[in-house]
Amino acid sequence: MRRALVTVVALSLLPMFACSLRKPPTGEDFYAQGQRNFTDHEYSPAIENYQRLIDQYPFSPYAEDAEMKIGLAHYQMKDYAEAVGALDDFQRMHPTSKNLDLVDYYIAMSYYDQIGREDQDQTKTAAALKRFEEIEQRFPEGNFAALAQEHVSVCREMLARHELIVSNFYYNRANFKAAESRLAEVMQKYPDTPIAPDALFELGQALEKQGKKYSAAQAFAAELRHFPDTPYTPKAKAELKKLHQQVDTEEDPLPLVLAETGYGANPDADAQNHVVVRQRSDSTGDFPLVSAAPAYGPDGLPNLDAPKSSAAPGPPAAAEPAPSGAQMLKTIRLSSANPPMSVIFDLTGPVQFDKHLESGPGFSTAVVLLKGVRPDVGLGHHLVFDRSIFKDCDVQSSSQGTTVTVNTVPVTNFAVVPLDGPPRLLVTFTPSSQNQAMGSSVNTTF
Repeated sequence: MRRALVTVVALSLLPMFACSLRKPPTGEDFYAQGQRNFTDHEYSPAIENYQRLIDQYPFSPYAEDAEMKIGLAHYQMKDYAEAVGALDDFQRMHPTSKNLDLVDYYIAMSYYDQIGREDQDQTKTAAALKRFEEIEQRFPEGNFAALAQEHVSVCREMLARHELIVSNFYYNRANFKAAESRLAEVMQKYPDTPIAPDALFELGQALEKQGKKYSAAQAFAAELRHFPDTPYTPKAKAELKKLHQQVDTEEDPLPLVLAETGYGANPDADAQNHVVVRQRSDSTGDFPLVSAAPAYGPDGLPNLDAPKSSAAPGPPAAAEPAPSGAQMLKTIRLSSANPPMSVIFDLTGPVQFDKHLESGPGFSTAVVLLKGVRPDVGLGHHLVFDRSIFKDCDVQSSSQGTTVTVNTVPVTNFAVVPLDGPPRLLVTFTPSSQNQAMGSSVNTTF
């Protein structure tokens, strides 16, 4: 009986001894169990085990990966706000991690997976686009660059479609100005999306509805130039014929119409080097046409396209050489279209400028201040144009820069479009109604 009692007591104490001999789980144990949970799609237990590792063993070699896996587990559970928070924290705490591209990708995907219909709010789309573009920029050779590029295209198209829907809403309610703004934004931000041909044609329609016939013609001309093989081609040609506007197409019409609607220019247009401007001769007082060959013609007038030669005769310099680092105004010329509707300022680099328009009976005066710019020594103070809506222009330099005053027939507006390759400013004008019929047909060659 006594022996049996001893045996029972001994057996009851065995679990206690076993517990006292069992080791507490290590960081590696928590991590291994978390990994098993993650592989089995048991994301909540995985998060719990990763978090225990971080809390109890913050200096474990597995802690960094556990922090990342918590964010990925939240993503798999579609807890997108928690995923973004956890993965953002990971990036902030581990700025040199080898997994930054992966983390950035899943942050972007957390926004991307929440994108709704094109007629809904696109905040998530914009956030996803920003993250995908960052991946392209920061990790162009990474494993996620190609995927990010695909998603960038989808996001851009979704944003463009949303803007098109909004513009149609305004257009159908006869708010053509608001429609114009939205459509111009589509063409400024998303000209490479499948929506662009629709948006550009509708932009022309919105401008036409407002009575902006010249700008509308530019939009339809840009439609033919950029999207020549779409269902809008015959429609754009018909609209151009109906509008009966003379469109200056030496430069791409798209940045011109965008500038006129308040948006910036596309800096990819090619340079044209046509000089159709005369310069006053101080010795004779006449206005011969500038020669296209040597630095100076036989009448002593400088050729604005040719390199300057200090040995050649010519008029006195209009200004002192620009200081080192300052930009120069090299030439002023008309575009080569017939008749030209734009004046081109050729520069040595990008510049800042102010502009304003003054109008009166039978005339308009466009004033452009090129800040910190000095005129080239071969550029005279007074230039006379040979044809078109333009009469002449004056060039004056001061401590602020160079002021160019262009005198024209009456115009309703003008825009200054910065272009590169080479650097220049395209000054394009919208003629007033009495000057709209300058030619018998629209001068387009597409």
